[in-house]
Parts: sequence; C-alpha cells; structure tokens
Amino acid sequence: MKLSLRRKITGGFALLLILVILLGWVTLSLFGSLRTIQRSIFDEAVPGVVAVDEIVRSYTAQSAAVRGFLIVNQERLLEQYRDEVRQAERWQDAAERLFTGERERDLLAQLIEAGDSYQGLVDDRVIPLASEGRRASAFQVLGSEGASLISEIEFLGSELRAAQDEIVAQTRSDLVARSNQALAILLLVILGALFLGSTVAVALPRRLVANLQRLVDAARAIGRGDFNQKLEIRSGDEVEELARRFGEMQSGLKRLQQLALQDRELEIAASIQRNLLQRTLPTTPGITIVPTQRQANLVGGDWYDVDVAHDALTVVVGDASGKGIGAALMATVVLSVLRAERGLGSNPRRVVERANDALREATDHDSFTTLVYAEVQPDGTARWLNMGHPPPFVIRGAIDVDDRRRGYFAEGPRNRALGWFEDPGLAEVEVKLQPGDRLVLFTDGFLEAKSPEGETFGEPRFADAMIELAQLDAASLGDELTAVVERYAAGKLDDDLTMIVVEYLGAPAEVAAEGRLSGEEQWHSRR
Repeated sequence: MKLSLRRKITGGFALLLILVILLGWVTLSLFGSLRTIQRSIFDEAVPGVVAVDEIVRSYTAQSAAVRGFLIVNQERLLEQYRDEVRQAERWQDAAERLFTGERERDLLAQLIEAGDSYQGLVDDRVIPLASEGRRASAFQVLGSEGASLISEIEFLGSELRAAQDEIVAQTRSDLVARSNQALAILLLVILGALFLGSTVAVALPRRLVANLQRLVDAARAIGRGDFNQKLEIRSGDEVEELARRFGEMQSGLKRLQQLALQDRELEIAASIQRNLLQRTLPTTPGITIVPTQRQANLVGGDWYDVDVAHDALTVVVGDASGKGIGAALMATVVLSVLRAERGLGSNPRRVVERANDALREATDHDSFTTLVYAEVQPDGTARWLNMGHPPPFVIRGAIDVDDRRRGYFAEGPRNRALGWFEDPGLAEVEVKLQPGDRLVLFTDGFLEAKSPEGETFGEPRFADAMIELAQLDAASLGDELTAVVERYAAGKLDDDLTMIVVEYLGAPAEVAAEGRLSGEEQWHSRR
C-alpha cells in the first residue's frame, strides 16, 4: 500500500514530536546527572586545594627531616629532605598552572618565596653547621629562623585554601543558577517545538505538495526537450533550493546542448586540419624527412608543410597565435596562401609577403603567426626565413665533432611575425649541411612546456636533449624528444608540439654530375 506524500510528511512530523519529547526527557536526566557529578567533584577533589595542602605538607616534612638529621645524623633523613624539596617544586609548578586569580597568584608567590627562604636557610647555614659538628648552633638557627618561616608557610597555605574554598562555593552557586536557567529554556523549547510541530504537520504538507507538483510538471516539459521552464518558488526551505538548482540544471543542459554542437564543429575542424597536415610527403632524393606532432587539444595552431619545387625541398613549420578553431583557421589561411603562391612559382620572399598580406586582411590586430620557411638544395645548402619563430636546430653528423658543436641553434636574423606589420622583414639565414647533418624545425611548445613546479623546459634543456638523442635515427628523434618533454611536463601539455627533422644524406650522383634531379632517385620519408 502506497502512502501519499501528505501522509508520509504528517507521520514524519508526528514521529518528530515524539522524538522531541524523548529528547527533553533525556536532557532533563542528563542535567540532573551533571549536577550530581559536579557537586561530587567540587566537594571531594578540587585540584587547587590539593596542591596547596601538598605544598604545606612538603615544607612541614622538610622541617621534620632536617630536625631528625640534626638529632641522629643519618644521611637517610637528609635524602628525605631533598626528596620533599623536589615534591614541593612539582606541586608549586602545578599550583602556578591552576591558579588564575590575582589574589591566589599573589598568595602563591609569597608562599613560594617563603619556601625558597626556608630551603636557602637549611642548605646554606643549617646543614653546613651540622657538617662542621656544630649541631647546637644548627638547632638554634633552625629554631629561631626556620620556625618563623614554617609558620609563615602554614599561614599562607591556610589563606590559599580559604581563597580556593570561596572559588569552589562561587562556582557551585553559578552552576546551580545556570542549570536552573538551562532547564527553564529547555522547557520553553520543548513547548515551542510541540506547538510548531503541530502547526507544521498540518500546513506544510499542503504547500509542499503544490510546489513539488510544479517541479514534476517542469521536469516533464524538459524531458520533452523544452528548456525554457520558469520556476518561481518562494517557500524559504529546501523546495525553494531545489527549484533554484533545477533552473541551474536547465541552464546546464542548454550549455551541454551548445557544447555538443561545438564539439561537432571541432571534430569537423580537426578532420579538415588532419587532411591539410597529414598528407603524403613528396619524394626528394638524398634527404629524409620525418614530421612529428602532438596536439594539446582537438585542434590547434601548429602546422607544417613540405613540398619539392625546382629541385629544391621546401619545409615550413608555423605556429598561429591562440588556441582552438581560431588558431586552426589562421593556419589554414597561411597554408592556402603558401601552396597557392608556390604553385605560381613564387620565390620564398614573395610567398611570405603574400601570406603576411592575407593574414593582415583576414584577421584582427591581435592575431599573428610565426613560421620558418626553409629551402634545402640538393648540394646541402639550406636557407630560411625566420618570421618570429624559434631558430632551427642543427645536429652535425660528423663523429669527430665535439659536443659543443655537435648540436646548436642556428641563430640568425629573426624577422617579425606575420599578420602584424606591413613590412615584417625578409632577412635570410644560410647553413651548409654535410652528409649526415640534420636540420630540425620545431614550434615553441617544446621550449615553453612547464614542469609541475612551473619551470619551463627552455632552450638549454632542449639543446642538451637534442645532443643526447643525436645518435638516434631521424625516424626516432622527434618521438623520443616529444616523450622527454611530456615527461618533464608530467603529461600535461599546454601547447602543441610540432617538429620536422630534415636529414641530409648527400647529393645523388646525377646531381653531382649534372646539377639537377632526375625524379627517379631513392626517397626516404614516412607519412
């Protein structure tokens, strides 16, 4: 049998009333027990009184032990005196922690001072006189001066006990008053809870059921795909909170719907970007080309392009500012212009100029793209335009090259990034490659990768890693360096990683003899 919500709530409130009554009874019992326990504690064991009694007892015992020592001259009694001195010091420390009132602390200070005077009298005068055999003089000093100090200690102890007794009496009185006050408040709370519980058990279910019905209707509408439900519930309880959270959930579902559409757009953009970048590389004799790319997101701003024109290999690596679709669109614009201009037979300077013009027309003033546009001739001559990009890295293949020159950044004129200035600068850099040398073009994601502590990978670590991995073949170099950077960043990349390794194997025999390519030479590459 199913119970309606009204009956469930009514039954719950009835049970609550019973629990409140039971709670009141238990609380009353606890208060009675607490008063009994407190009375027993204050009457039987007050730490302050105990400490004072022990201090006075200790000094009395010290006096007795010293007198006995003077009479029978036994070291055992002198040791007993010293034990009582240590006992007195421990109880004095305890009393200093227990006493907080100004009067008690003042009396305790006088008591300690008198005790120190007595112990100083015994240690400095009585015991030395006894050790010299002048026991009569020792008795006289102990009787004339020590007795007065012991009397003062006993007097101060009685004063401290009296002060503690007053505190105990006052505390007992306050405890009784507060207990009576707590009982009165508890009775009022119980009566108020009974009244409110009875009222709520009747009025609340009716209002709650109406509000819940509105929530059910809104949920059904959302289930049909209508995300424009408006719920205005002002009940001042959990139902109002539920209605507010319901509205937030509705807004979240709207956002999820929009994100799903955006994800679909990102997937399309990523597919287009993959088709633009991951194509079959052209064949070039005497040169091995190995691209490597790791994207931090589904789409990114890193890109590359490889082509062969007029017997020369053209390699371009670029990085568009920003992230996501905007960066991917900039990369698409640059790639389209580069390929179109190369198809017209334009030289590298003309290609870069046209790409800069296209970016300035198609993007806003905050957007830009960096790139390295490199050409490698069959004889090993490499020239490039560096447009605000990290410089390429050269790895020499000669075995006898020392480590300092085995690998280095091929620094040179660094022109302005594309998209900002009408004249970005077109200064070239030229390097002569020998057979076995590698020219490595990469994006700044390798240099700017951060460790969990926030330290960037940087050029020195990059150079050290390249030199250490120089013995690897071109097909493994990019992957291994990428793995090194990913480990440094603990697997969390904030930027894309793109690298192209160009290994110069040497000019084919036909090129050496005729200075041109036949198109039939052996080719080394990978997709």
